[in-house]
Amino acid sequence: MPSRRRLLAGVGATAVALTGTHVTLGATNADRLEWPMARYDPAGTGHSPDASGPRDDVEVAWQETNSSMRMHRQTAPILVGETLYAVGHQSVVAFDRDIGEIRFGRDGHYWSSPARATARAYRSDTLAVTGREGIYGLSASGGYEALGWSIGTERWHSHGQEGQRWSGFPPQGPSPVATNESVYAVVPDSDRVAALDASSGRIRWEQTVGKPRSTGSHRPAVRDETVYVSSRPGDVVAFDAETGDRHWSVTPEPHAKSALNYRNFRPPTVTEAGLVVPDREGVVLLDRTDGSVRWEYTHDGNAIDGSAAVADGTVFVTDGRGSLHAIDLEHGEQEWTVDHSHGTDPVVADGVVYLGNQATELVAIDAQTGNRRWTYEDATYFRQPIVGDGVLYVVVDEGLLALEEAT
Repeated sequence: MPSRRRLLAGVGATAVALTGTHVTLGATNADRLEWPMARYDPAGTGHSPDASGPRDDVEVAWQETNSSMRMHRQTAPILVGETLYAVGHQSVVAFDRDIGEIRFGRDGHYWSSPARATARAYRSDTLAVTGREGIYGLSASGGYEALGWSIGTERWHSHGQEGQRWSGFPPQGPSPVATNESVYAVVPDSDRVAALDASSGRIRWEQTVGKPRSTGSHRPAVRDETVYVSSRPGDVVAFDAETGDRHWSVTPEPHAKSALNYRNFRPPTVTEAGLVVPDREGVVLLDRTDGSVRWEYTHDGNAIDGSAAVADGTVFVTDGRGSLHAIDLEHGEQEWTVDHSHGTDPVVADGVVYLGNQATELVAIDAQTGNRRWTYEDATYFRQPIVGDGVLYVVVDEGLLALEEAT
């Protein structure tokens, strides 16, 4: 793909929407690789097994500078068919994946990355996203924009009471997960997880995750009809995806040398080998059948942000004190560590680990050796990247950036 740089400075998302025009988007193109939700899949692996990104050197394919995308939280875009979707400050924006042109923008108080869900009642998919007043189901086609009003953009929203108020920029909320025409999401400003119908928003079930002392829950991980949720401080729960029945709930003991009396858990990742749950000072692998501890890895860090990526039998996690760790999934043994100064959410494609969340540099690291393959620094900060057909997409301080292999 030839290199091309495209800058459209200061274009508002609403301004570019064609008044009175409906855009048909959201259908899956089987020939195009996708990244349909935060952390790639319902399991939360952060790994696309068929995708590839820039490996040895990098250059700009295109960049879209848009005022509504600036200075946003660490939400990642998603990739569905021919379209990229990104949540900016009080808006969701759809981009052409090949040239970066804005297809539409719709205003709304949204907090998280969207998740694409199949909606049997509509021609286009539903985008599930959390926001100020609960969980929203948006039309992937954008609906209509006419005379300053959006029509048909919001198909439904659940838990309609106004949540947390803010001044300035709103907080980030856990991203929903979508699978089998269902949406699984943590209810904003709560410690409850809900399962909703992707077409109607009907609540199929809702459950409290942690004990009364819990202060919040993270993005769910879903695999084999089970929903796994971690909360802080210290609870991990497995629910039946269909009924919401609680299979098990555990509160693992803190690390032996920990100054805390609880585990400050991060979002889980579910694998065939077990449930990978990072915390402030390490990583634990739990048995999927009963939540018992299979192994424990301690890095003595301070990982208040980030999640684990899992690819080809290796767990990748940052420790918040300056290192990225590669851990053998089966035995919990260290494979290598490498300097990386930020707590982040790694993503993996074609043997390369990409890191950029809340950082001033975007880096690519060889998954086998830990060697740095390239560094890109031409932005004030980088959010969590995603990977498609040889292209890496990332939200930066001024908009959305697409990077490809340098020629």
